[in-house]
Amino acid sequence: MIAAGGALGASLRYLTSIAIQPIHQRFSFLSGTVFANSIGCLAAGSLAAWISISNPFGDDMTALLTVGLLGSYTTFSTFSLEVFQRLDGPTRDLASYLFMQLVVAIGFVFVGYSFTVHWMGGAA
Repeated sequence: MIAAGGALGASLRYLTSIAIQPIHQRFSFLSGTVFANSIGCLAAGSLAAWISISNPFGDDMTALLTVGLLGSYTTFSTFSLEVFQRLDGPTRDLASYLFMQLVVAIGFVFVGYSFTVHWMGGAA
C-alpha cells in the first residue's frame, strides 16, 4: 500500500514541477519544490485533522496517504507536521528536533557533497 502511494506521490511531484514551470518563469521564487511543499503541508494538516477527528481510514489507507503519497510528494510536509505535533510538548524536544532537522541535516548535505567532490577528484 505504501509503495502504491509512493508511486502516485512521486508521479504527482514530477507533474507539479512540469505544471509550475510557466509560473516559475514569471516568479522565480515559486519553484516546483516550493509549490509542492506548500500544497503538501496543506494536505498534511488537513489529513491529520481529518484522521484525528473521525479516522475515516484504516491503518493501511492512512499509511498509503501519509507515508506513501505525501511522503514521496514532499518530505517537507512530514517535517512540518512533526514540528506542529511537537509544539505542545517540551521545548527541549522541539529544539532538539529542529536542530537535528535543520542544522545536522544541512550539515550532512555539505559533508556528502564535499566528500563526493573530493572522492571524484573534481571541483564543483
